[in-house]
Amino acid sequence: MWFKNLSFFRLPEQFTVPEDFDELLAPLTLKPLGSVELFTRGFVSPLGGEHPALSHALQGARIVRLGTEEKLLPGSVVKQEVERRARAIEERDGRRPGKKQREQLKDEVVAEFTQRAFVKSGVVSGYLDEQARMLIVDSASDKAAEKLITALREALTTFAVEPAATEESVSVVLSEWVKEGQGHHGFVLGDEIELKDPVETKTTIKAKRHDLTSEEIRDHVLAGKQVSQLALVFDDRIGFTLDDKLKVRRLRFLDLVMDELGDGGGEAVGEFDARFALMTLEVRRLLDALHTVFKLH
Repeated sequence: MWFKNLSFFRLPEQFTVPEDFDELLAPLTLKPLGSVELFTRGFVSPLGGEHPALSHALQGARIVRLGTEEKLLPGSVVKQEVERRARAIEERDGRRPGKKQREQLKDEVVAEFTQRAFVKSGVVSGYLDEQARMLIVDSASDKAAEKLITALREALTTFAVEPAATEESVSVVLSEWVKEGQGHHGFVLGDEIELKDPVETKTTIKAKRHDLTSEEIRDHVLAGKQVSQLALVFDDRIGFTLDDKLKVRRLRFLDLVMDELGDGGGEAVGEFDARFALMTLEVRRLLDALHTVFKLH
């Protein structure tokens, strides 16, 4: 259940998780797609399988998971079939179907093909950390995060969260680190970088598996390029890429963390708890460091 990406959203100061949280989520439980439905979403158990709990709390953090099911019905396939049926009508009746008849054909094709379409499943996870005053979503996509936030807002009636903001420009700070050839406050430069020209916005330079302390990289920054993504290692415990919107991408927990992973006793929930507790602890430490550097608010 390790998160791979982190998007941070500030919880209101007065927010507390309701005691009947799972009961509030229950009406929005994921339902199987109907034969003519194209899309459905709803909460699923973070513990997986047939477990009834729609959330799971541990050490001041509560994890939730939003599931989605979508039938794959490409517009090009629908268009091709409508054209095929329109040609058949023309050959039979000697005239092309008009606009109204073509719309009826499209409705028929969509209804017929929807029942046979493949289903694509997805999930977005996040957890509410009352200690850190954050909702942390396992996605670097604003669209995916907003799906989870919208569902929580529907369940809780009110859920006023905002993307975490910074007083210090992330891009400026990261660019300074590259110019200096080192990070600060426990952050060490990794081996990947993306730089953009603030004027010619389409100009992008990317480097992977590269020495970021080299003169070549430093010269790009000195010439005015700004860091938009930078690989970092924090405290020798976690590696990730930080972008200029404060999104953590490609998060990975390093050996020092994994060596501390306790034994869950072989039980599924115990294993889940061990990982969740360790992950939330490490992310809190990361958030503290990000706050020190960027002044989160």
